[in-house]
Parts: sequence; C-alpha cells; structure tokens
Amino acid sequence: MIYRKDVWEDIADYDGIVALMASGIVVRGICRILRNKWVDPAVVVVDKEMRYAVPITGGHHGGNRLALRLEELGMRAVVTTAMEFEDGLSVGVGFRKNAMAGEIIRAIEKALDEVGACRDDIRVISTWDGKKDNGEIVKAADHFKRPLMFLSRDEINEAKVESPSKAGMVGLKGVSEACALYFSRKKELVLRKRVYGGVTVAIAR
Repeated sequence: MIYRKDVWEDIADYDGIVALMASGIVVRGICRILRNKWVDPAVVVVDKEMRYAVPITGGHHGGNRLALRLEELGMRAVVTTAMEFEDGLSVGVGFRKNAMAGEIIRAIEKALDEVGACRDDIRVISTWDGKKDNGEIVKAADHFKRPLMFLSRDEINEAKVESPSKAGMVGLKGVSEACALYFSRKKELVLRKRVYGGVTVAIAR
C-alpha cells in the first residue's frame, strides 16, 4: 500500500497498487508512467477513512478484483467499468501460439454466426493468462472493442467444462469453455467448444 506521494516512478514494477490518498494526487502521480491499458498496473485508491476502494487504472486487469478483495477488510468497492453492468455474451478463446489476430477474429465471428449473434452481442472476451504477452489476442479484442480478461491456471482448472481439451498438455483441462463460463452472467453455455483451425471458441451467457 502506498502512503507517500513521491514513489510513483517505482509503481510500474508492481501488478497492483493500493494508494491511501486523494484520487487527484494519484492521477497526477501516475499519468507520466502510464502506457496503455494492457500493461499499466492496477491502481486502487482508498480514501482516508478507508471506506471506499476505487480502481483508477487496470480495472479489467486486476484493479476490480483488488478492490473487491478490499471489501474483506470492510471497504466498499466502487467499480465503474462498463462490463460489470452490461448484459451480453461471454466469449472464451483458446489458440495456438502461432495464431494471428485475423485467424482469432474470424474464429470468433464464425462462432457468433453459429448462435445467431453479432459482435455487438459480445460483453467480454477471455483467455488463459499464459497468453498475456500475446499481442495477437489483444489486437483481436481491440477489433471487437470489447474488454479482454485473463484467467489463471487454477481458475480454469476449477471450472466444470463439458468438452475435454488438448490444453491438458500445459496443465489445463480446458480454456475456451472455462473462460466463457467464468465471465458469463447465467453460467450457461450457448456454444460448446468449437475448433476453427488453430483457434477454439466457446460462448456462454
């Protein structure tokens, strides 16, 4: 947790930051080190009375989760990202390391066609966090203009999936279905895992 105002140059070394100070101080402190939403650290501001936890950056990439964890200490998480308030489809994606953005995009579009949906119906796209450094999935998510979320190995393996997966070779029992279900509202698969070349897609609501 950060209490001092002169330590901002070091925060890029951390995945998550809790700042116990005014939001204006935090914004002025971090603005010069921010790069983009895919790599910026999750920064959560906590007020002096420690009543509220407000994600400032990295909401979809740790900020919201960090704020919600602070609720265990009696704070109230103030989450403002649109994904938490929108209805729509949760699209889980698995792909080979050599898959390009165009291939991922086409696979998602084909999966949407199978359920009679379109890109506007997507609420979130997600995959395994082992793909965080893969720029192709980032390009695909940017193409659809939807949040991109990542699940850890443990979170994926805790999910109840309907279709077996070759991802077990890297210690995962499945990717696309687990990711689709995890971020869905009703936890209902509308499209079981489909394979499109080097990409697998599942859709849940």
